Amino acid sequence: TLYLVHQYLKDEGYNETAQQFEAEARLSNQFAVCDNIDLYTILQEFESYYFLRFQKYPKVCKKILPGGGDAKGKLQRRPTLNENGFECNKLIATALSCPKQNNYKTPSTTKVAANSNRNRNKSFASDFDITVLPLTAPNPNVHLQPIESDLSAERIVKPIAGFDGYNGEWKEFADIISKEIFVQDLNVRWEDIMGLDEAKRLLKEAVVYPTKYPELFTGILAPWKGLLLYGPPGTGKTLLAKAVATECRTTFFNISASSIVSKWRGDSEKLVRVMFEVARYHAPSTIYIDELDALAGRRDSAAEHEASRRLKTELLVQLDGLAQSDDRVFLLATSNLPWDLDPAMLRRLEKRVLVDLPNCPARREMIKQNLPPVVLDRPRLTADLDYDKLAEKTASYSGSDIRLVCKEAAMQAMRQA
Repeated sequence: TLYLVHQYLKDEGYNETAQQFEAEARLSNQFAVCDNIDLYTILQEFESYYFLRFQKYPKVCKKILPGGGDAKGKLQRRPTLNENGFECNKLIATALSCPKQNNYKTPSTTKVAANSNRNRNKSFASDFDITVLPLTAPNPNVHLQPIESDLSAERIVKPIAGFDGYNGEWKEFADIISKEIFVQDLNVRWEDIMGLDEAKRLLKEAVVYPTKYPELFTGILAPWKGLLLYGPPGTGKTLLAKAVATECRTTFFNISASSIVSKWRGDSEKLVRVMFEVARYHAPSTIYIDELDALAGRRDSAAEHEASRRLKTELLVQLDGLAQSDDRVFLLATSNLPWDLDPAMLRRLEKRVLVDLPNCPARREMIKQNLPPVVLDRPRLTADLDYDKLAEKTASYSGSDIRLVCKEAAMQAMRQA
């Protein structure tokens, strides 16, 4: 059984788990599972046999109630056969063989009335000191509440072994792209972002609403396949991407230049193609590329290398195919230099949103969030500020600039103390 589980982990792509399992189970390299045997086939055969015999499929897993513990961790007694041939527990078999004080007799007929059943239950309860509570009379004052389970800190994604291209040379590329899937919870909500209402609304229309209401976004109302966030640095473009990764129920790919650029000839184009194929496999997906101008700049420069031109061409081809398909894959890109982007890339990014400097109300909220009336409890650090006046004085400041100013002000107070 251990070898079957180990082979199943390797077949499904859980290589690190398989290595830990092999080390802990101390499996020998002298044995291996036969070619025509695997754990999935054995489970499938068991389900077929169970359905053929009982006309229903077996229940392999069950939900553990909160506070109930794991029943598998308890020590269970080996079942035995009693004198009637029925399988029972050793404790019950011993009790049945002992004489009862109330001279209980087994009825001779096969049909037993309800009163005799209750008497039998009472006699067993008196022998084993067990209190049996009826399940047929629930308390009308008890109101069932739905169980609200918090989202896990890490999201669970499908194993890459089910990907059609997970073989040969594509396997290495698929593993590289799969490492860029963001599974951690960044804990950035829409309400944590001050201002940028237009950008948040467009992102919800492009990613959130099509996932919740797919029947509304069809035909001419099909969601955008690409969105570009551009503007001055430090205005919250990356923060919006973090909110998308936190709030949206999509597989989030955080792609950087090192993820799809290779020194080997032809590998960069293959990585771009595999990236979109893996995104389709994990659909609905969001591909996030920060500083897109570093990858998709203008192609009219004479000094541009051939490898860079091939990479841009493959990226444009994949985006063009994405726009003409129904795959739920969304490209989110950011750039501080939108005028350096290739015109063909701008055409494929259907929606372009300017993330401008924060307005006066947004600056006021940023200052109040970074320097509240009570900044620290220990050591005691308070702030008595005129937030409206400070918001007017910080015109043309970005969100990053405001945070640095607030941090420096807090450090000045700390130095004086």
